[in-house]
Amino acid sequence: MCSCRTEGKKEAIVDITTYSYEDIEYPKTAIQIPDSVKNKFGENFFLPWEKSPQELFSSLDMLAGKKISYLEKYLDDDAWYGENKKPHKRVHRQKIVENADVQTFPNFQKTGITISHTDLRRIPTNRPGFDTYSKAGEGYPFDYFQETALWANTPVFIAHISKDKQWCYVISPYYKGWVSMRDIAVVDEDFVQQWSSVGYCFPLSDGVSLTESNSNYAVNAKIGMVLPFEEISNNPESVLVYYANSDENQNAKILKAEVARSSLAFDDFQFNGPNLKQLVAELAGKPYGWGGNLENRDCSSMIRDLLGTFRIWLPRDSKDQMSIGDKYEFPETTDEKVRLIQEKGIPFLTILRKKGHNMLYVGDAPNGEPLILHAIWGLKTSYTNEQLAHFLDQYPIEGIHQEEDGKLKGRYIIGESVITSVHIGTENSDIPIPLIDEMYTMTNVLGN
Repeated sequence: MCSCRTEGKKEAIVDITTYSYEDIEYPKTAIQIPDSVKNKFGENFFLPWEKSPQELFSSLDMLAGKKISYLEKYLDDDAWYGENKKPHKRVHRQKIVENADVQTFPNFQKTGITISHTDLRRIPTNRPGFDTYSKAGEGYPFDYFQETALWANTPVFIAHISKDKQWCYVISPYYKGWVSMRDIAVVDEDFVQQWSSVGYCFPLSDGVSLTESNSNYAVNAKIGMVLPFEEISNNPESVLVYYANSDENQNAKILKAEVARSSLAFDDFQFNGPNLKQLVAELAGKPYGWGGNLENRDCSSMIRDLLGTFRIWLPRDSKDQMSIGDKYEFPETTDEKVRLIQEKGIPFLTILRKKGHNMLYVGDAPNGEPLILHAIWGLKTSYTNEQLAHFLDQYPIEGIHQEEDGKLKGRYIIGESVITSVHIGTENSDIPIPLIDEMYTMTNVLGN
């Protein structure tokens, strides 16, 4: 079946019905985003620069991500599997922990900025940490050491640096954790002053190239990335946007790229149908990326980047996003859930949730069923095959396992951002629990 986007009609990935971005009925009138909400975005995003080290450390436990002391637990845990599908050896874990130099924390304490799209990790290594490969829903892409991607231009506070100076433990606007030091530059007061003295805007696609004519360094902007900018006096069709690089001592410097104004969202970017359609068209069909792996998006980061373009701040973690706005607990029956979504939900401003997965309500299909935009890896499957079950006892296969009831558990892989009904899974007999049956709450992020 076709897994590409088919405009104006339904399409199928495996046995799952999806919709094109053209099928959505976008808002006919603009929704006003309060200035207080927009201001909150700036306050949260620049928090690592605005708060003193003492203030940051005092609130460290409240920030998403593992504390540096997590390394002690990692050292004693034999249940993490690597890229070779074998457990991490203790001798390798010991080297990582020793290099982290936890006893001297915090040993750096400087403000910084990401100079490329980078990964924030639970421990200071790029080696993955997978759960048991043979269990359905584990293994690739679920590297649990991957906390989040940080787009370039993200302010951070560098609290600690490893012995080999290749890793640093940072406090970012979204998460705390370990980042490769080569992706970070140290900023001083002059840099912060210049960076903060202008307005900022957002890219409208992942394909906006940032390059300065006299520099060999370039980076692709990403939806959700924050770009300070200044006007060009003799060219009203373009602006100069800032992006950061480093010198040989890892000190930050500002580069400026000329970018067409039409490819950017400014403060007056309205929350309306045409603008939402443009962003949904860019995001739908993009590969799924657990924790931002490979610069892709998972469920919560896709919603964060979409709404962030309108200066609506959301936490990075999917569970934390549900603490924003007005929350509704779902009733028991499917019909009651649908009724609540349609009565209280606000298209593009309501997040629906099941355990571990957030979905953005985007209005109703012509047949009246609610539609959702979500970045999803797959749906749980369950079926019976005695011959295969016997084989699995002797030869485990990645992504499928047998449970005590004799059923084989697996996944229908979707692996991208899609628009579906909340009833996704109902049409397939191998999917025991349709998505809506697992949903338990929703929130209107701007309230009612």
